[in-house]
Order: sequence, then C-alpha cells, then structure tokens
Amino acid sequence: LYKKQAAVRSQQPFQTSIIMKDNLLTPTSTSSSNGRMIIAISLTLFAFLIELYNGNTRILNLNNTILHKTFTTTTLLSFPSLTTITILLTLTLLLTLLLHIHRLQQTVSKSSIPGLPATPHAQFLFGHYGSLVHPSSHQTLFRSSATPSGITSLWGPGLKVCASVLKAEHVRLVLRHTPSRDFSSFVVRHGRKTLGKDSLVLIEGGKEWRRTRNVVQKAFTIGAIEGGRGAVGECAVAMVGWLMTMVSGEDQQRYCANGCNGHKCVQDTETGKDRNVVCLDVEYFFKLFSLDVFGRVTMDYDFECLKKATSIDNNDNDHDSSNKKTCTCFTSPPEAAAFEYLERDVGVRASPKNLLNPLIQCYWLPTKHNREYYANLKLVNTLMEGVIGLKLDEFLSRARQRQLEQKKETKQEQKRGGDGDDEEEHNMITMMLRSVMEQYYHQQPKDQKQHHQNNSSSSSSSCPFSSSTTTSFQESGNTDNIIPSTTTMTKSDRTQIINNVSHILHTLLVAGYETTAISLSYTMYCLSKHPRCQDRACEEARRVLPTLDDNTKFDEDALPYCKAVIMETLRVHTPVIFTTRVSSKDLTLDTDDDGGMVTIPKDTRFVIHPTMVHLDERNFDRAEEFLPERWVRWENGGWVDRDFEKERKLAGAASDEAAAASTTPTPPPPSSLSDKYTKENAQADTISAANPQSFFAFSDGARNCIGRRLAIMEMTIFVAVLFRDMCVDLAEEGYELVKERRFVILAPNTLPIAFWKRDD
Repeated sequence: LYKKQAAVRSQQPFQTSIIMKDNLLTPTSTSSSNGRMIIAISLTLFAFLIELYNGNTRILNLNNTILHKTFTTTTLLSFPSLTTITILLTLTLLLTLLLHIHRLQQTVSKSSIPGLPATPHAQFLFGHYGSLVHPSSHQTLFRSSATPSGITSLWGPGLKVCASVLKAEHVRLVLRHTPSRDFSSFVVRHGRKTLGKDSLVLIEGGKEWRRTRNVVQKAFTIGAIEGGRGAVGECAVAMVGWLMTMVSGEDQQRYCANGCNGHKCVQDTETGKDRNVVCLDVEYFFKLFSLDVFGRVTMDYDFECLKKATSIDNNDNDHDSSNKKTCTCFTSPPEAAAFEYLERDVGVRASPKNLLNPLIQCYWLPTKHNREYYANLKLVNTLMEGVIGLKLDEFLSRARQRQLEQKKETKQEQKRGGDGDDEEEHNMITMMLRSVMEQYYHQQPKDQKQHHQNNSSSSSSSCPFSSSTTTSFQESGNTDNIIPSTTTMTKSDRTQIINNVSHILHTLLVAGYETTAISLSYTMYCLSKHPRCQDRACEEARRVLPTLDDNTKFDEDALPYCKAVIMETLRVHTPVIFTTRVSSKDLTLDTDDDGGMVTIPKDTRFVIHPTMVHLDERNFDRAEEFLPERWVRWENGGWVDRDFEKERKLAGAASDEAAAASTTPTPPPPSSLSDKYTKENAQADTISAANPQSFFAFSDGARNCIGRRLAIMEMTIFVAVLFRDMCVDLAEEGYELVKERRFVILAPNTLPIAFWKRDD
C-alpha cells in the first residue's frame, strides 16, 4: 500500500483491484469517496477496538462488514488530507471513549463488594459521590440497598470500592480499626494551603499524625477544660444578657446583628397579653458566641464580640455603682468573617465542579477571589502570630525567672515553688507551647542540635538552651530545663514554633467554631418544637444556678438534663455529614441475624453517616423522636445520667413484674412549669436508656474529637443560662427545616428563632 501511495504521489492516480475473499471493490468516482472512506475506516477501527476490548486480537474477518463492493481502490490508496486525518482521529477517540464509558457504567451498575446487593444511581466517573453530597439522597442511598444489618456497597470517585455501615457494632469496629481516611488530593492541597502542612485533620496517619495529636491532647486536659468554665459562663451570661436587654426594648438602637428580623411585639396565644420578642437568625448569633468562647478558653484572647459600655443615670449625683447601667453592643469582629471565608474557601476550591477551573485552582492568578483569599489569610495569620508571639514571650520570661530563682532557693522552697505552676497548667495555649517546644527541640536533627549547642552556654543538654538533662516534662514534671530564654532563642526557632502552634489553633478553630454554632442552632430548633423540654431545662437551671453573678460556679456535670438536651440534639442533627476510614485489612461483618457473613476487602473506603446511624432503630429505641430522657433519669430529687449497661443487666435479670418495674425510670414530680405537659412527659420517661457506645457525633477511635468535652461544656452552660429566664419558639409559622451542605458540614439554610422573657 505504501508503494502504491508513493506512485500516486509521483504519478497520476492509477486504478487497480484489491481482492478481499474473492470479492472485488467496485471503482467509483474519487469526489464521492472521501465521506465513505471516513465511515469505512471508522467502522473498521470500531470493530477492531471491540475485538481488542473483549480480549480477541485475531485478524478481523471482513466478510460480514459493509466494506464489500462500496469503495473504490483509489479512495483507499490515495493519501488522505489533514482534515480527513483529524476527523478519523476524532471519531476513533470518540468511539473509544464511548466504549470505555459503557464498560464503566456496566461496572458501577454491579456491587462493588461481592456478596452485597448493588446500590443504584451510580455514575461512571464519580460513583455515588453525587448522592453523598446531596442530603436529600442520603435516606435512599444508605438504606434502600442495605443488608438487614445495614451494610451498603458503594462506588467512590475513580471506581474506588466503598462501603457504608449502620449497625453500631460495625461502626465502632471501623472507626477504631484505623485512623487512615484517604482524603482527596484536592482537599489535602487546598486544606494545607489554608490550615498549614501540619494540620491534624489532613494528616493521614503514622508517626507525624501521632506526634501532632499528642501535642493537642496535652493542651486539652481535664484541668485545662475545667479551668475554662468561668470564661464560658461569662460569655453565656453576656450573650443572654444582651437578649434580655433587647427583649426589654431598652437598648434597641444598638441592635446590629446581621441577618436578624429585629425586635417586635406579638400577642401570646395562651394569655392574650402582648409580649416583646426578639427574632434572630441564630446561626450568626451563636457563631459569635462560639468565637468568644474559643478565644478566651483556648487562646486567652478576647475577640470582643460583645463590647461593654457603662453609663451613669442622669439622676445619680454620688456616682453610686449600683445606679450604673450596663449596655452591650453586638458586633462581629473582622476575624470572624475571615475565619468563615477561609473555611468555606477550601470547600469551594475542592468542589468537583471547580476542579478544571484555573481561576479557582491557581492561587497565583490575580483574580478577585484570590485577592480576597490572601487578604483574609493575612488577617488571620497576623492575629495568630501576634497572640502566640505574646504568649510565647510571657511563657519564656516566667519560665526563665523561675529557673533563676530556683537556683537560690532551698529544697523546701523549690518544692513549694514547683506547686505554683497550676495556673499555667490550666492555660491551653501555654500548655500547647510547652508541648510544641519540647517536641521541636527533642526531635531536631543531630547536626542542627550540634549547631545550637556550639552557640549555647551549655553543651550537655539535648536542648541548646537547656542546663540539665534531656528528660521531658511529662517524666520530670519540670519544663524549665528544656526552655530557652527570649534572648537565646533564634529567629528561625521562634518562627517555626509560632507557625506550628498557629496551624494547630487554626485547625481547632475551623473544626469547632462552626460546628458548635450549628449544634446550638439545631438545639434551639428542637426545643422550639418541644416546649416541655424547655420547662424541664428551666427547672434544673434555676435549681443549680439560683443566681448569676461573679460568684456563680458553672459546672456542666451538675446540669445533666441540659447536657442530655445537647446530646439528643447531636444525635438527631449531627453537623458533620459523614466521615471516612480506609481499612488496612479484610473485615468480616454479619449481614443478617441468620448467620450470614460478608468479607470487606482491604483498602475499602468506609463512609460513616452519623445521623443515619443515630436514627437507626437497631441502635436507639424510638430513634426518630427527640427524647433527652433517654440519657438521664430522675433520682433522689434530681436528674442523673443513666447507666445503659446497668439497666440492661437489671432488665435481663428481671423475672417478675416488680423486678421489671425497678428498671423503669421514676418520673419527676409535677411542678408549676411541667404540669401542663403531663402526658408528653410520661411517655418520654418510659424510654429505654441510650447506649453511649452507639453515639458517634464526635466520631470514635483514634480520630475522635479532641474538643468533645469543651464543646459539650460550652453548649450545656449556654442552654442552662438561656432557659433559666427565657423561652424560644420558631419565628415563622409553618417553618420547615431545610439543610444545606457546606463542604463536610450540614447546616440549616435559615433558622429564625424568637426569644422572649419568661413570665413565671
């Protein structure tokens, strides 16, 4: 053919015959053969590709093709033009792509795991990811094709094998099996750009993850969290005080919360009296509260979301403090908007619809989006560096001063001086600085350590600024031996330590700031739908917190019913959509109660949907109902936490009606607040105890939420302070809760809540 084509190019086209199985191609005019040639070669390549795709590489049999007697020899042997080549290549690629898509669609239509039913509505490219990111599809996705034990086979992007489990025992096994999550490379890239390369949530596992996790755990000790109760109580009292001021109408000109409906007067349907009501889009309100708490407890910094100002009454001549009026201004600091912008920016850039958009993916382009991103990032970094740098200088100065004093003291004085670190031990940012510095100096490369030692006054310590041994402060109880001074610490060391702590704090803020605010928003929604729970929370709050002043001691453990309200809200409305884990070995799970088993292969990505797990009847009795009483019971004149294991054993051992009755919670006595809900309360008090091992709002295993205790404390104290003197209800008649996805968070689209002062 090549020789004949060369002849065509050098001479005039010649006509000859090509014998194909004793059949001759009938010559036709050259002008009409170009289109037929394209079709013929495309169909031939198409057939050849089909044979190759099916594993058959034999020479194609052209007897049954449509090539016979339709094309001229001149067409087949003439040199094709560039346009013809382009069309041929395009058609070939298109046909190949269609074949591949068809084969992928056939693959995803089957089950990803042998032995499990197939889950419909999978896409050939992203699998079931499209259904995962749409909350309206979760009910169908996780339950329609699940086995009797709640196992579902799924497909992930790129045909990754995925599975979902709903049974609590299976969820615990998966979450405690491995910390690996296998994030998308786009999520990791954009997350590290914003949160830093040492962000705890983005590290897959291994020594680096354990080291970073250990640093954070040392800061979130029980003592450090309990030391923040006073700050949380002050923030809660300030926020509720602002609401009380707004309800009274004394300071409406300072009402400047964004997205709120404002102050209005409505008529009480029960009493017929007019009532002053403040309507808020509560998510914004709670974000500022959460930011204030995080700043004061974790960073020892006041964001001043509530700015206080004191004015003196005009009739006051002696300036007695008792006649002073305190008003507050509800404002949003620029850092709050910056934090929220950066958090959502990661989700925007990692979204599948923006993966091929260079204006979103390229940070170096001078677009408006990138300019806003860098402006907000600079604002956050400046704040973090300033706060951490100040705390670092204070910490080093105090530590060096103690070290110098201890050299002059006696052993008895040294012992007494060693007991004076309790205040610092309860300061989260100080403890975090200690942990980061110890890790930084004890894990430096040998050549770097030697460089520091040559420039230090002491060469016997592993820390270049140490005067003692290499023993860590966890072992010796004294950190002064490994702490440099403000004058001997190098600039690079200081910058690295500040950056490490900044990345940790930024990650903690992103992980807890918005989720806490959304959880409190859901709490207001649930209590608006269940006013009887408001009354019970009010009774407990008034009993535990008779007054709210500077001497009030806040303790979430003394408010079990208010804590139960938070737990039940998180069970029904978990803010996190789903979490993932990647199995490091084969897992064998039961598929039904008849002994059926299935083996989930290694490297399977598990998708855990906490809300679907919590609303499964296998895990919680009357799972769809909002019942805080499943967590607490009335006993000895107050609410106490229920013991699931103890009640289950008693119920299993009960052989007569008297013994069985002993396992039923005793209802609290009626009061002036709760007697109007006697029937509803009686039904709620019969609920069986909740199993804490089936609760996964804060995940489980090695990657469980470090700030769980702080979040529960924060929300419990706020609920107690709020419902002690106020009530809530939905601000719009016929309101229906609509949730929207924000990256991995599921938040209410809008949630208008009305607040008013209790009359009783």
